Amino acid sequence: MYTKEEKREFRIQFWDGFKRYSKKQGRKMTSWVLKGTQIKEAQLKFDLNEDGAFVMLQIDSKSDDKRYSVFDKFMKYRPVVEETCGDELIWNKNYFIEGFKEVSVVYFHLREASVYNKENWEEYYQFLFQKMSLLEEAFLDIKEVVQND
Repeated sequence: MYTKEEKREFRIQFWDGFKRYSKKQGRKMTSWVLKGTQIKEAQLKFDLNEDGAFVMLQIDSKSDDKRYSVFDKFMKYRPVVEETCGDELIWNKNYFIEGFKEVSVVYFHLREASVYNKENWEEYYQFLFQKMSLLEEAFLDIKEVVQND
């Protein structure tokens, strides 16, 4: 088992490595849409935790009704999203993050990925990069109609 400081160091090394990987692919980390979606409740996110690697569109609001409304707008355009991303996306209206916070998500998931498994980091970088490229493209394709819906 790792100490808190060792776990922190693994995470720092992993995300620094992903920044370098993205740059080699012609993409700076600051060029991803991520929080700049222009839809207040929606963010594109990367995550690597005990449950695996995730690339997600996360919808969050203090109001469940607002969150559900935004999620339903995205669901309306699910065929367009899946045309770009394929059918491996998981759509979940009620998803718990950090064990307690409920959000809505659309995500890719790479099971059994671990930040502590350095020999597989390159595979995780490829997954994160490729899937975020797809999800971001799909998001940008429908962003305007979702905003105006």
